[in-house]
Amino acid sequence: DVHIQNYINGEWAPPTNGLFLDKYNPATGQVILQIPDSASADVDNAVKAVKAAFPLWSKTPVSERAAILLRIADLIDENSSILGTFESLDQGKPVFSAIHFEMPMCAASFRQFAKLITDGGIKESESRLESMITPTSITQPKASITESVTQHIAAGVAGLITPWNFPLPMVCFKIAPCIAAGSTCVVKPTELSSITSFLLSHILHAAGVPKGVVNIIFGSGLGAGEPLVKHKDVKLISFTGGSATGARIGALASGQFKRVSLELGGKNPAVFFDDCNIDHAVTTGIRGAYKNQGEICLCASRQYVQHGIYEKFVEMFRQKVRSDIFVGNPLDPKTFYGPVISQQHMDKVLGYIRLAQEEGATVEFLVNPSDTAVKGVSSDGRLTIEGHEGGYFIAPTLITNIKQSSRVMQEEIFGPVVCILPFGTEEEAVELANDTDYGLSASVWTLDHGKLDRVMRQINAGLVWGNNWLNIDQDMPFGGMGCSGNCRENGKYSLEFYTEVKTLSRHVFD
Repeated sequence: DVHIQNYINGEWAPPTNGLFLDKYNPATGQVILQIPDSASADVDNAVKAVKAAFPLWSKTPVSERAAILLRIADLIDENSSILGTFESLDQGKPVFSAIHFEMPMCAASFRQFAKLITDGGIKESESRLESMITPTSITQPKASITESVTQHIAAGVAGLITPWNFPLPMVCFKIAPCIAAGSTCVVKPTELSSITSFLLSHILHAAGVPKGVVNIIFGSGLGAGEPLVKHKDVKLISFTGGSATGARIGALASGQFKRVSLELGGKNPAVFFDDCNIDHAVTTGIRGAYKNQGEICLCASRQYVQHGIYEKFVEMFRQKVRSDIFVGNPLDPKTFYGPVISQQHMDKVLGYIRLAQEEGATVEFLVNPSDTAVKGVSSDGRLTIEGHEGGYFIAPTLITNIKQSSRVMQEEIFGPVVCILPFGTEEEAVELANDTDYGLSASVWTLDHGKLDRVMRQINAGLVWGNNWLNIDQDMPFGGMGCSGNCRENGKYSLEFYTEVKTLSRHVFD
C-alpha cells in the first residue's frame, strides 16, 4: 500500500506532469508499484523550497540540528524491520542483511554527524603573525600583530543523487552531513529503488526537520537528475554511481563552477600471496566477489593469487561456493544473495559472461547442488528459481584462464562474477593490481608485515585493506582515484564538502 510521491517543502505531492514509472520487483520481474516520473518543474519547486529554507536552517544552533539528527536515527532504529523488508523487496538484497547490517548503518550516519558537530565539527585554525604596517604614514612603519582564523559556514543548496545498490544507506550517508553542516538539499534517489527513500521522508517529517530543509524527488536521471545538476541555484552536487554518468554530471556542472563530489565505480583487485592465511583469504575472497549480488562498488572482482597456492586457492574457492552459497528468494533467511537489480542490468552482466566464453576463458557456474530452489542454469549463467521464475538471478560465476587485457578484466561488471588469475612476483602483483583505469579499493593478503606494507603503499587506490575487506572506519576518508571519482567522504571530509571556508584576518595594533 505504498504510494510514492515527491516530498517538497514538508508536503507530499504527485509529479506536476502526472506521469509515473513502473517499479519492478527484481525477484519476480513483476511490477509492484509506480514512482513519480518527475521533470524540471518538480525540480524547480524543490530547489525553491530548499533555497528559502537555507537562511534559517544555516543559522539554527548546532544543538538543535544535532537533536533532530538523533531523532532521525532513533526513528530509523524503531522502524528498521519494515525499512529493511522494503529495501530487500525493492533492491533484491537478502532481507537479513538489509535489516541487520544496512539499517544500523543508516542510523549510525545521523548519530555520527550529530556527535561531530556537537564536538566542534571541523576544527578552526588560528595564526598570529608579526608584521610591519603603515597605519598613518608611509614613512613611519609601526609593528603590529595580524590575527587570522578560519570559519566554516554552510555552503548552500546541494543536489544529492544516489545509486541503487545501497538505496537507503547512501541517501542517509549524504543527507546527514549536509544538514548537519547547515546546508539544505534536494535528493534524487535512483528510480530503480526508491521505496525506502520515500519512507525516509516520513521519518524526516516526524523527526521535526523543518519544511524545505530536505526535499526528495523521484524520477529518472534524464528527467529529474539532469535538471537538478543544471539548476542555477544548486551550488553543490554529490553523486554516487557509475563512472559514465559521473563524467556526464561533471561536464554539466563545470560550466557553472559548482562544487562536485563524484564517488564512482571500481574494478578492485585482491592480491593473495603464498604466505597468506588461505582459509581466511578464500572465505573473504568469496564474500568480496558475491556479497550483495556483486553489486558493491568495493567488490573484489579481480583476484590475483600467487603461483604457489593458485591451484589450491581456486579449488577451495570453487568447493566452498558450491557448499555454502544459496541464491534465491531475498526473504529466505538462508539466501546469501538475491537477484540483480533489473532486466537491463542482468543483460549487461550476462553479456560479459558471454564475452568471456567467446574469448576462450574457463567459465564456471558454481551452483550449490543442495540449493533445491534452483531449477535451471542457462548457458550464460542465468538461474531459474522456483516460485521466482521471472526474477533476475545469476549464478555465482568464476572465470579463470582469461587475458588481463580482456574487457571482462578491465571494465566494471557489477554482478556476481569474479576473475581469478595467477601471478609470480611481488612486482608483478603490483603491476597487475594497478593495471586499470579505476582506483577505488584493493586488498592485500600476506602474513609478512613488511611485504604487506610495501604492496599496500604501491597500489593506486583510495582505500587499501590488509588481510581484510569491507572494514570501513566512518571517520577515515573514503573515495577513489582515476575513473573511481574525485572526492573524499566520511566524517570531517563530508562536513568540509558541505561548508565554505572563510579566512578572517585582522591587525591588532599596539
